[in-house]
Amino acid sequence: MKKRRYAKTMILLICAFALISITVLGQKAGTPTTEVYRIPPSTKSITALSARIQSMTPVVVVRIVDGDTIVVSFNAGTGLGLKEKVRLIGVDTPETVDPRRPVERFGKEATRFAQERLLNRTVRLAFESKLRDYYDRLLAYVFLEDGTCFNLSIVAEGYGFAYTKYPFLFMDDFREAERIARAGKHGLWNQ
Repeated sequence: MKKRRYAKTMILLICAFALISITVLGQKAGTPTTEVYRIPPSTKSITALSARIQSMTPVVVVRIVDGDTIVVSFNAGTGLGLKEKVRLIGVDTPETVDPRRPVERFGKEATRFAQERLLNRTVRLAFESKLRDYYDRLLAYVFLEDGTCFNLSIVAEGYGFAYTKYPFLFMDDFREAERIARAGKHGLWNQ
């Protein structure tokens, strides 16, 4: 009886060791789990989200593509590339880089706004459940170290529009920021 119990225990230990080994080897072989900050479903506003800044994924902004798209550098171990293109959630700025279209009004200003506030700085990223868009860009909210949501700042200061074509968590905050920017004739609304 004791021998059977001992044999069962040994089999269980060997199976557990094998499972742990397979998991560890699989991660070393290029299949790490993605360890980025996902916004908890209970978070109801940008203000509530900004209070969680220390939990967000830190990155360095290495290039500004245009007002609503940046390139960031990740630390190893996130499960993402070391450099990734990030499309800012909830905002659309006038085009500056589409070769099929002329530079749109206020596009250069929106790009300059992003360069002045983000380029070569450490920022924090927060992700919704959908991590990437159709073009394989990461989709994220970008937070400055002081807790300011840069995505929302673009809209509030009139450098872009609330991009409501696709639903996102804080759509109401962005719509309200655009409404106030329009009423105050900020940025591109100043005609």
